Amino acid sequence: MHDDKTIEGFRKWKYVLLSFIIFLLLSTACFLIFNKSINDQKEAKLKQLEIAANLTYEDFKKIVRHNVISLEDMRDRIIESNGDFKVFLESDTKRILRQSQSIKFIEYIDSTGIINFIAPFDANQDALNLDIKTLDYRYPSWRINSKDTMTNITSWVNLTQDGKAFLIDVPVYYNEQFQGTISAGMDFKNEFQNISSKQNLFSVLLKDELGNVFYSYNSPQPEDFKEEQVFRQEWNPISQKAEAWSFEFMFYSNNELHATGAQNLILFLGIFLSFLIAVLVYFFMFSHKQSLQYMLMNQKLFILNEELEKEKLKAENASTAKTQFLSNMSHEIRTPLSAILSISEILEGKKLSASEKEFLRLMQNSSRVLLNLVNNILHIDKIESGKVELSKEIFSPFNALKKIVEIYARAATSKGIEVITNFDEFQNPKRVLGDLSRTEQIFTNLISNATKFTEAGKITITYNENIYKGRLKINFKISDTGVGIDQSQIKIIFERFKQLDFGSTKKYQGSGLGLAITKTLVALMNGTISVESKIGVGSTFAVSLDYPKIKDHNEIKKLRHYQDLSHLNVLIVDDNILNQKILEKILSKCKIKPHLSKDGDDALLKCTSNRYDLIFMDVHMPGKDGFEIVQQLRVMDNTAVILGFSADVTKEAIERGIKAGMNDYLTKPIEQETLFGFLNKYFS
Repeated sequence: MHDDKTIEGFRKWKYVLLSFIIFLLLSTACFLIFNKSINDQKEAKLKQLEIAANLTYEDFKKIVRHNVISLEDMRDRIIESNGDFKVFLESDTKRILRQSQSIKFIEYIDSTGIINFIAPFDANQDALNLDIKTLDYRYPSWRINSKDTMTNITSWVNLTQDGKAFLIDVPVYYNEQFQGTISAGMDFKNEFQNISSKQNLFSVLLKDELGNVFYSYNSPQPEDFKEEQVFRQEWNPISQKAEAWSFEFMFYSNNELHATGAQNLILFLGIFLSFLIAVLVYFFMFSHKQSLQYMLMNQKLFILNEELEKEKLKAENASTAKTQFLSNMSHEIRTPLSAILSISEILEGKKLSASEKEFLRLMQNSSRVLLNLVNNILHIDKIESGKVELSKEIFSPFNALKKIVEIYARAATSKGIEVITNFDEFQNPKRVLGDLSRTEQIFTNLISNATKFTEAGKITITYNENIYKGRLKINFKISDTGVGIDQSQIKIIFERFKQLDFGSTKKYQGSGLGLAITKTLVALMNGTISVESKIGVGSTFAVSLDYPKIKDHNEIKKLRHYQDLSHLNVLIVDDNILNQKILEKILSKCKIKPHLSKDGDDALLKCTSNRYDLIFMDVHMPGKDGFEIVQQLRVMDNTAVILGFSADVTKEAIERGIKAGMNDYLTKPIEQETLFGFLNKYFS
């Protein structure tokens, strides 16, 4: 008894449990991708830090060396002239001081330790004639280092004439005797600052051999960073000496190594989309379960007598309600989904980092997967009712296929699957007249299935074009090394809602409609589709289609150009504020500043007091719907171009809108290219 209750409880909650598992899996994938992106970003930032640090370090070394060399050059001129150049000491010193920002003063200390020359004089007169033998911190090291004829530099010290500086001593020897030193006080802050100010993202900290800080930029806080996040380098300002300075280079803030607000927002949107997909899966499975129950009921009704006719009618009505339920649910999901897709298109125009663009693509791809699932549910109903009509537009089947492959190749390679194509053979693909949307749907369904059912190996896609009697015949073949299909199941896979692992333990996601729709569309386009498969080896699907060929072979790539339509008076009528804002943002690209209205009565009032050139009319609104408002506007002789828009994509809704007086009808989510196409059509 206890086991029976457990089984019954599982049957009752299995759809909820399965939807929850799907949500957890998708959310986990979002978190993994998010963490991978943040780690990659951190590695790139640390590489950037290392490059900037090395460049700054080398520039600082050149500055110090350049200033020391200027003193050594003066020493060399005195030695070469056997001391005669001393008469030019004042003029040469002035030249060096003009050329260097870092040298604060230059002095000549004779062999007895007396400063008998210093420049500039006014700021340093207290040091003139100073006997450095009285300075314990100065004379001993000066005397010792002067004897070895090598240039010497002190630590960062306090000066007699106030301030701090490094003291550089360049010994002067001629006539085989020590004559004194050319000494200078140096402070490299200004020259270092010129370099550091160009790198505001970073901080710099310099210390002498005693640990005294003699230069810092951007308030460095090395203790806030891990060891590997700080670039450290020991630096010998005088190459022959053992004393070393410490050079530390780091980011101004450790926030540079953390996730940005935009990245966190994209993570949230990814989790939110995961939730929406899980909810849709739940409702789909629940409705499918209901559908199976109604089918069994209908089979029983066929064998009942006339007394059960009423029960049969009830079951048919319930089946109709089920279809309406699916339509309503699809409409309700498409409405917020249109906002997400429109916002993502707006974000594409913003300046984003590489990781942010990656998350944006993740959001768009997930949204389109969800939208495709909703469309499949509606589309199979339209196919069965005979309401599908093929459109005619000029396009390249090869370019359409290439675009779909690029979308799914990323998912395949992330699973370790190799994607092989023969696309490099096509340099000048042909254009045809046909239904681009249905062609793309055929390609999408077959490539999506190959990616989904292949866990390892490769996917091979071949495409060929042949011209015959003015028509272009294309042959598309996709082979995979996936799970394969048993020969007895080949026919079943083309039936709607059929999957080979269908059940409560099914491994692969999907509506079970893709191949059914694909086969029907191929038949509508007078093409053929075939499949060869073997369990454990893989499957090969082959599709053959032909179209009327377009004679113009030179396909011109049209660059997006936004017209200046600021002269138009435009009204947006929609009870959804978010939809208003998104459409307003898109129209701003054409410099249009529309008026906004939230219901039918307000729209009619605005139209009586304003003359509008263009009106965007939502179909489903509380009170008066869009059809009624358009009819009243046309009765009032309103001549504005009226574009209806709605998530209701049924042929009946579109025909009703045109009949009511709409010039054209847009479906949500609104594609920007479609919208701009209508603007060019009516206002070019």
